[in-house]
Parts: sequence; structure tokens; C-alpha cells
Amino acid sequence: MRESEVERHLQRCVEQAGGLCWKFNSQSLAGVPDTMVILNRHVVFVELKAPGEQPRRLQKYRMRQLKQQGMEVIVVDSKEIAELVVHLLTRC
Repeated sequence: MRESEVERHLQRCVEQAGGLCWKFNSQSLAGVPDTMVILNRHVVFVELKAPGEQPRRLQKYRMRQLKQQGMEVIVVDSKEIAELVVHLLTRC
């Protein structure tokens, strides 16, 4: 499975739950997570990966920076994790 398939699945799940799934593309700052999920008054930054792939060192650094600011950040590398994220956000 490719990263793009995981991305499309996450987007479908979030939209079906009534949320927003926005591709996030920072032109001035490398390593920023791919996507923002906005659902049920929560904002979660998502780094999308193909199954089994890990974030690069710079991506891990950016995720730590966001977490230090109190933001939720998660790596999604499968359809199952995408579904779990949406399920947890709809229960909040």
C-alpha cells in the first residue's frame, strides 16, 4: 500500500465523520506534518507514511516542536490507524 492510499482513506473517514482533512504544505518550513485533521473541536497534525515507514529526523523534530506547544501529532501509516484516529476524535 502506498502513502497516497492511506491519505485518501483518512480523508474519506474524516469527511464522513463531518470533519475537515486539509493537506498542509509549508513552503517556508521543511519537515512539517502533511495534514491537519479538524474534527469535533480538535486539531490534530498528521504525518502520513506508507505502512512500516518512519518519519525522517527533521519530521520527528517538527513533531516534537508541535507537541511542546500542546498540539496533538500522530503518524498514520495504515487505514486501520486512520480509522482509529477518527473513532477517537468522534468520541471526544
